[in-house]
Amino acid sequence: MRFTRLVTTVCLAPALQVVLGLSAFPLLAQQYQYAGLFGENAYDIQVLKQQEDGKSILVLEEKQRYSKHTFHPKLGTEKWVLRDEKEKHDFTAQRTGDQIKIWGTFQGESVDKTVDIDERQWFNKLDHGLSEFAASDQQELSFWVLKLVSDLDPLKMEAKKLGTESLTIDGKAYDAVKVKLTIDNFMLSKLWSAELWYRISDGLFLRYEGANGGPGTPITIIELDEKIEG
Repeated sequence: MRFTRLVTTVCLAPALQVVLGLSAFPLLAQQYQYAGLFGENAYDIQVLKQQEDGKSILVLEEKQRYSKHTFHPKLGTEKWVLRDEKEKHDFTAQRTGDQIKIWGTFQGESVDKTVDIDERQWFNKLDHGLSEFAASDQQELSFWVLKLVSDLDPLKMEAKKLGTESLTIDGKAYDAVKVKLTIDNFMLSKLWSAELWYRISDGLFLRYEGANGGPGTPITIIELDEKIEG
């Protein structure tokens, strides 16, 4: 499947690459392009994966939106930076122990608060963030997210593997593990869910299908478009 893009790919500018230190890690960086469809709106997402100071870094850019996720092997997300011109977000969230400190601008308003969680991992990039889980022998994972549809309140989510299958994208077949994502609450899990596919060999995120927000939001489909060489 491919979508007719309404926007063009947003590439990382050289100045931004210097700021992020990308040029210092050319051998460890991997770039991918994904095609997204939100309702009837198509868009492109440029994804950069790299290692920085021994930690995994994920940078995503699309039109009017930039996010950077720093992952910790035990905590999940350790730091999340989001800039979204359309939704008027420009904030940083950082985890220390069982607390997440959030500061900056959220929905155009100043935010400076700390939320309490527990020892579970935290992921606010539900597709790429679960790659390590997808590639592991673990069958279920309960974790935290911060809700963008409210005031960045914490919410428990659950990922559960449904098995393996062959997934074809643009004529190319992948051996994939299928994961179902729900809210970690019996009643609320009936209101929202999403399905994701990951390459079995290394956990590379391949496809997302489901709402990308609260109940009632349009269905979102995101698929791997290509790996960018160089």
